[in-house]
Amino acid sequence: MIWALEYAVTRAHSDTSILYGAEGGAREFPFCYFVVRDGDRVVMVDCGFDDNAYTRGLMADLGISDFQPLDVVLARIGLAPSDVTDVVLTHHHFDHAGAVEMLPSATVWIQEREVEDWTVKWTASPRLEWLRAGLDPDTGPTLARLRAAGRLRLVDGAAQVTPRVAVRPAFTSHTEGSQYVVLTGADGRPWVVAGDVAYVYENLGGLDGTQPLVPIGRVQGSVERCLRVTEEMLELVGENVSRVLPMHEARLWDQFPATRHDDGLHVAEIEKC
Repeated sequence: MIWALEYAVTRAHSDTSILYGAEGGAREFPFCYFVVRDGDRVVMVDCGFDDNAYTRGLMADLGISDFQPLDVVLARIGLAPSDVTDVVLTHHHFDHAGAVEMLPSATVWIQEREVEDWTVKWTASPRLEWLRAGLDPDTGPTLARLRAAGRLRLVDGAAQVTPRVAVRPAFTSHTEGSQYVVLTGADGRPWVVAGDVAYVYENLGGLDGTQPLVPIGRVQGSVERCLRVTEEMLELVGENVSRVLPMHEARLWDQFPATRHDDGLHVAEIEKC
């Protein structure tokens, strides 16, 4: 099984941070993570944020609403946080890595250079404060505790997490140590979870794949690298845009069988195995 789970949403998120060069417009912008069952392993791709002072401030500033904690969202597919055996962090921003300590049994997979980059950014000169945007101050200490406990798997490049789940580097793209995730489907064909290399289908050339790629609007690495990695992901799935899963795309709920819960948040079944 592969699921997409929405845990919060911005109802009118500015396109300026979503599409490079956009001068106006806004859209619904979900915050999601993915869950994969692979035999007796339960793998999460990212884990969202926790309810703390830092994230409450960001929710107010960014208009993020309808937040539900990890245990509530996982229960919608019959799981508890303790069931998760592995979590792959695509990068170190608050909305992807902030709740990692809420997964008590999971091995955490992250690129080593992304952990190092968190420290470099967090300790940078006050003049470089922009680089710290999106960094939950708890993330670095949390990763250090996980490392001391033997639960942090530091990756350098490509790696196999389970037989069906692999990571590929997306270095110097959205962040210095970003990675994306390749899931092998029941038919042997790949799915790709894009992390934040691509937010929405427009970044991927549109749902029909006929338009030029548009990089994301918020890049802490290289715009060109975002495009190059996006091209790599599309080549990996045989140019089938629908098999690339953007983590902030509201149209996932139309593309795949989805349930909208009473709080307005969605769960989509990407694949039944």
